[in-house]
Amino acid sequence: MIGNLSKVQERLKFYTVVPDNRFSVNSGLSPSEEAAKQKVRQYWADQDIPNVEKLAGLNLDLSGFDPRNTSHKELRSIAFILADLGIVDGGLIGSLSDMNIELDNAGNKINVDKRVNAYAFMDRSLEFLKKHISEGGDHAKGALIDMNTAITVLMALEERAKTPLVKSLVDIRA
Repeated sequence: MIGNLSKVQERLKFYTVVPDNRFSVNSGLSPSEEAAKQKVRQYWADQDIPNVEKLAGLNLDLSGFDPRNTSHKELRSIAFILADLGIVDGGLIGSLSDMNIELDNAGNKINVDKRVNAYAFMDRSLEFLKKHISEGGDHAKGALIDMNTAITVLMALEERAKTPLVKSLVDIRA
């Protein structure tokens, strides 16, 4: 398995639905890896599953997180944690975090703390991708699926950030 797809498969082993080809991404991976990527995108699009359930196991304090005022560095940190937990696959890390990224002459990322409105960036990207799809760009179809999934993940993270933390009822002193 490439990246974290085995973690994604393990996390989604109980999510049984008929695969929907609208979420199929042709990334050149093996058929089982393509199926795992398709399943995670379909899972995130499934409105019958609450976002709190989709983010189950994420023990990260997101208070103060705002996708309208964030940075590449913050988004990348969150994306790597999500991937490590199998909540997203490794391919979605870039879709979630590479917004307005600037590179120096050597190709190194610079200004990773620069503030960005992730939703505005994604909106512009969606328009760009739709234009290229209408012109027959096959690669843009996969990128559009990834971008839509990334938007859904961001919305879930924002919802989680706005939800007050509930204190545990477990007495750890015992």
